[in-house]
Amino acid sequence: MRAISTRIVAALAVVIGLTGNAGAADIEFPAPDNAVSVHGVTTYLDLARYFVPDIKNTGNGYAGTKRIKIRHIAGAGYENEDATSFGFYDIARIMMKADGKDRLLVLFDFAQATKTTQGVAVLALYDIAHQPVLLDAADIGFDQSTYFFDQGLMPVAEGSDVILTMSSHFNSSQSYVTQSMIMVRNDKLELIDTAMLFGERNCGVDRQQTISYAANPSEGKPYAPIKVTVNDTTSAIEEVCADLTPPQLGKKEIKVTYTWDAAAGKYAPDSDALDRLARDNESRF
Repeated sequence: MRAISTRIVAALAVVIGLTGNAGAADIEFPAPDNAVSVHGVTTYLDLARYFVPDIKNTGNGYAGTKRIKIRHIAGAGYENEDATSFGFYDIARIMMKADGKDRLLVLFDFAQATKTTQGVAVLALYDIAHQPVLLDAADIGFDQSTYFFDQGLMPVAEGSDVILTMSSHFNSSQSYVTQSMIMVRNDKLELIDTAMLFGERNCGVDRQQTISYAANPSEGKPYAPIKVTVNDTTSAIEEVCADLTPPQLGKKEIKVTYTWDAAAGKYAPDSDALDRLARDNESRF
């Protein structure tokens, strides 16, 4: 079902205007029956059956009803317990560097028979030096559909990439996106942080938020600082709603730098600006 999700990404790009300067990497969208590597006959459908054991080609797409429970990348309380059927919304793959090793990432965005507020999106990490070996997996779904963001990866050290993803949904006048930064340490997926973006166009106002990431792999040991910038732009449109005070127009930047905290063994932000942005956005839903 790649065509469906590609159209959604295109719409979000127009409505929210997401941007980024992630490191170059090729995101591929293999078919379920494609071979994973040149070393054997394992297919992406075979890999998916580890998470949805009964998924199969029904003649009208792929579907299954069973799911192996795995942790959510954000921890307890984020799991989706409502989903009852699983197809393929998208399969996306990308090769990354983790602790100097070549690793395969596969993102299974499992389609739902009925809409849920949060989809199931399994990010799986593999060693494919020989036959594919599953090293770790986590549900990274924060919204209805989940994708790799732009180019997917951002180098933060020689031989180490940070993974950039997005979960989203939209309606006729509003768009919602949760951006995620994920890293791999000791072949385990770890969430660095999320940023919640919101766009709306109504009542004389077009307010959109875009995000960009930057890191210089040569700066910092063992990992370079990550600079995150959100541009929040409000402009006027012709539509006007009565009895509403026009909001302040203009543009503002929200900047946060994440630096490696060796004692804690994780990235830490230098402010809570993205948390405050999320709270402000939620007040506008």
